[in-house]
Amino acid sequence: YRSLVHGSINHGEQYTHPARRKMPVTYYCADTGVGRFMAARVVGAPQRVALIGLGTGTLAAYARPGDFYRFYEINPMVPMIANTYFTYLKDADAQVDIRMGDARLSLERQEPQDYDLIAVDAFSSDSIPVHLLTREALQLYFRHLKPEGVLAIHISNRYINLAPVLERGAVALGKTARVFETEDNDDQTCYGTTWVLLASDASIFQQQDLKNGIRPVPTPWLKVWTDDFSNVYKLLRVRHD
Repeated sequence: YRSLVHGSINHGEQYTHPARRKMPVTYYCADTGVGRFMAARVVGAPQRVALIGLGTGTLAAYARPGDFYRFYEINPMVPMIANTYFTYLKDADAQVDIRMGDARLSLERQEPQDYDLIAVDAFSSDSIPVHLLTREALQLYFRHLKPEGVLAIHISNRYINLAPVLERGAVALGKTARVFETEDNDDQTCYGTTWVLLASDASIFQQQDLKNGIRPVPTPWLKVWTDDFSNVYKLLRVRHD
C-alpha cells in the first residue's frame, strides 16, 4: 500500500493490488460516520457529493455511475499527488471535479449546488481550520445541501475535542447532530475516527445504517463559534500518557 503523510498526520492510504485498490480505508471505512451515510444511500439514485480536503481522494471509492464528486483543495501539490501516486480518482465510477482554492471562499462564490453530502476533512497536523467550523460556515454548507442532505465533519484529533463546537452550531441553526466513533481495526486498515453528521431532517438518523449515531452531549457552557469568536483552549483534552 501507499500512504500520504504530512507532518505527523496520515492523510490517506491505498492498496496497490488491483483487487483491493478500490477499498475505502483509513478514515473512510464502511463503519465510519461517512461510510454509514454511503451505506444508507438509495440504490439507483445519483448523488452529488462534495469533500473539503482532497487527500488521496479516498471518498471517491464510494462513487457510483451517475454520481458527481467535487473536491475542494487549497494545496496545489495535492491533486498532483492524488492523481500520480493513487488511483481513487481515476477509478471512480462518477464524474470527478477538483476546485482549487479555499473551500469556504469557493462555496461563497457558487450558486447553491444541491449536494446530497458535504464532507469536511481539512485538518493538517492537528491544526484547527476554525473558519470551516463557525456558525457562518455551517450556514454556508447547508445553503449548498439539499433539504434532505447531510453535512459530515471529521473531527478526529488527539488534543482537542471539537464535538461541543458542532453541538452548539447545530443547536444555533436548528439542526440535528449525531456523533459516530470507531476504533482502529485489527489489521490497521481502518483508523479510529470521530465523525459528526448534521442534518436538517432528523428522520435521516432513523435509517438502519445511521441509527447507531450518538446524540452529542449538550454543552451550554460553550459559546457558539462565529467568524468573530472561537476558543480552542476550552476544548483541550486531558492526556495522561
